[in-house]
Amino acid sequence: MESNRRAALYLRQSIDNPEGIERQRARCRSLAEARGWTIVATYEDNEVRASATRGAGTGWARMLDEHRDFDVLVAVDLDRLLRSTKDLNTLIDAGVPVVTVNGEIDLTTADGEFRATMLAGIARFETRRTSERIKRQKAQRAEQGKWHGGTPPFGFRLKDGTLVEAKKEADMLREAARRLLDDREPLASIVADWNRPRVGSAAVPKRATRSGKHWRQTNLRANLLNRSLIGETKAGVQGWEPILDQRTFDRLGALLGDSRKSWAPNPDGRKSAKYTLSGGLAVCGICGGKLVASMKREVAGRAQVSLGCLPRVNPALDKHPEVIGKNGKPRSTGRIAIDHDSLEEYVFGVLIRSIESSERWPQQLAQQTPETDAKIDALKAERSALRDQRERAGRAYVLGVMSERESVAEVARIDAELEGIGKRLDALLGAPSLAGFLSNGTLHSWRTWAPGSRRAFLRLYIDRIVVNEWPEGVARTTFRLRGETDDAYRERQRARMIEVASKRVKIVWQWEQASAASS
Repeated sequence: MESNRRAALYLRQSIDNPEGIERQRARCRSLAEARGWTIVATYEDNEVRASATRGAGTGWARMLDEHRDFDVLVAVDLDRLLRSTKDLNTLIDAGVPVVTVNGEIDLTTADGEFRATMLAGIARFETRRTSERIKRQKAQRAEQGKWHGGTPPFGFRLKDGTLVEAKKEADMLREAARRLLDDREPLASIVADWNRPRVGSAAVPKRATRSGKHWRQTNLRANLLNRSLIGETKAGVQGWEPILDQRTFDRLGALLGDSRKSWAPNPDGRKSAKYTLSGGLAVCGICGGKLVASMKREVAGRAQVSLGCLPRVNPALDKHPEVIGKNGKPRSTGRIAIDHDSLEEYVFGVLIRSIESSERWPQQLAQQTPETDAKIDALKAERSALRDQRERAGRAYVLGVMSERESVAEVARIDAELEGIGKRLDALLGAPSLAGFLSNGTLHSWRTWAPGSRRAFLRLYIDRIVVNEWPEGVARTTFRLRGETDDAYRERQRARMIEVASKRVKIVWQWEQASAASS
């Protein structure tokens, strides 16, 4: 009988408004009660557009999964239920009877299916037309230098129809840019730092996203590469006060622009970014492979970080032949290991003494930045001229001045030159400035620098640090003296490790590498 039917309600709205959902609920409930139907389920989709895909987790998806548990589906109107013929066909195939407050649609009959198809087609037409109108409005606003609408990008808030700086968010982006470019800190390290629990709340990150969630590398990268940070609309028109200057933004683009290279797991291990000499700067004197950082043991109350030539990173069995160990298992031989902190102190000591004894140091410091800026400006001008040439080559083909073959060859030549200029620009924009390392102090304050900044500074002068085997005849262990304090023992051990480093370490300078390459 009609009065014994089991009814399910479907309620949907595109914009969050509790009253809107409740009004739909009241109208659908009234219809069901007037017909004597029993309401057995209610499916809600709040802030969900019917024209969008409604996948797993939505009320629409749950309704389709459970459609055999009710006899009729009640909605206020067809456009509350669906706005595409695709969703309509889904209901038809499932055999779901639909009743709307504004008129019954019987999808089990040809007439009802035809009427529903017409209504869904009209709804789809209205949706597409509205979407096209909104896109035109947004494009027009962008071309006029205005915010096109929607949620403001991270770092901004909306005021009187335009974007203004949201100080807390903008400061986070400036901090991230500084740590990436000046401190040479990896993006993963910044994200991990921001995601650390806030004091007094284990669940809330120290620096949350706008929605209060944890950061991901992809999210932060996308925010830092958003051109709104330099005040540009999507049309490339200046529209509001920037958060970052153009030079900083270009350097970020050079560093983060290639998404293929930055987010793959690090084969040198997770600790390689945390320590100055890991990640390829220090190499094995036997096989030439990278030395990788690892935590070894507690020494006089200090966790000792070791750089080592590990089999998983540098197999090189020809350089490190295997022998059978005491446990009966094979092990490779000649594996280099050295205390990281002692090596770092030795290398910085040698470099700083060399710099301070050089008369060219002040001149080099003063000339670095202007020369780099001049090179960047020249390359940008050359790139702009080549782009104009490329456009003219295309027009020449259209006008019949060039054959297709000639045009394709010319465009290929220009593209090759553009690619080369792009690589040179990336290298200059991503290169550290000597003056930048001294902006907060002298060279002797290097211990206060971030690991990435230390590594970048060393790479200005050092091609690689070759670590050889432990010197013959030198004892490996520093024995503690009777009555010696922890501090005194650590200092004596440090001095001895630095002395040993001077006997087993060879620093290959950049100028030596350049001379070898040219000869």
